[in-house]
Amino acid sequence: MIKINNKGQIDVVYDAGEAGCGELIMNVFLNVKKMQKGEIIHVISYDLGAKEDIPAWCRMQGHSLLEVFEEGLLITHFVIQKN
Repeated sequence: MIKINNKGQIDVVYDAGEAGCGELIMNVFLNVKKMQKGEIIHVISYDLGAKEDIPAWCRMQGHSLLEVFEEGLLITHFVIQKN
């Protein structure tokens, strides 16, 4: 089950497709930058490196990684709250 904000919704969904490390992180950064504190973004990635990159980016930026789950072998979902 995807965790949601106090409004009962995900605020932003970003399907990164096969974007790799640099492009993926930059696009997540740009999406999160537009968000308000406390809002939630659901990132969908087809890049295997995202499993390491996204959690590390969240730690470095101080955002909360609420949930990570895999869909099949290649798709990973990340639910991140902007802090």
